[in-house]
Amino acid sequence: MRPATLAAIAGGIKDTFGGRLGGLAALCFVAAVAATAIAAWAGFRFLIPLLPEGEGWTAYLWNAAEFLSGAGVVILAIVLSPTISMIVGSMLFDIAAERIEKDVGLPKGRMVSIGEGLLNGFRIAWLPLVLNIVTLPLLFIPVVNIVWFLSLNGYLMGREYFSLAAVRRMPFTEARRLRARNGASIFLVGLACSFIPFVAPLVGASAMTRLVKSLAPV
Repeated sequence: MRPATLAAIAGGIKDTFGGRLGGLAALCFVAAVAATAIAAWAGFRFLIPLLPEGEGWTAYLWNAAEFLSGAGVVILAIVLSPTISMIVGSMLFDIAAERIEKDVGLPKGRMVSIGEGLLNGFRIAWLPLVLNIVTLPLLFIPVVNIVWFLSLNGYLMGREYFSLAAVRRMPFTEARRLRARNGASIFLVGLACSFIPFVAPLVGASAMTRLVKSLAPV
């Protein structure tokens, strides 16, 4: 691991937990947890009641199906949590990045509106959502489930958080080329973010801003 990559991850974690981004992290955490809880509640409230009830011995089958469905809703909520966090956090990403730019001595980057930030969040989140749902069966395979979940979301978070941080300083085509040349470092930062999904966008904003500075000094 490059020293700059390790420094970016350490800086992102420090900024998010008690540093410049502490207040934003608390807001992001509460909003993302609430949204995830609402998604789980909606599953219990509207999906499980659709299961047909049985009588006699079939009632046991219904009870088993209800239990399995409940477990499935919880698992699905866990799977959705990174995507939900990315949507919520995208609205705060540029605010966080601007604070870190000032802290590390970078000129202020391009600031996007809240509406554009929300749109970017959905653009970022749809691919993780689809891939997490399509690969849902892998979550039932011990060991593989953890490795796949973290690796997939680490790759996706690294790719998108780096892009968001980089386009504040350069055209998208240049940001994409820079991303292609530094895939390993970007993945490692994204992997670190995947361990803390509810505040991952803020860790990503700080870490990727620092990483962009080290890869493309201004």
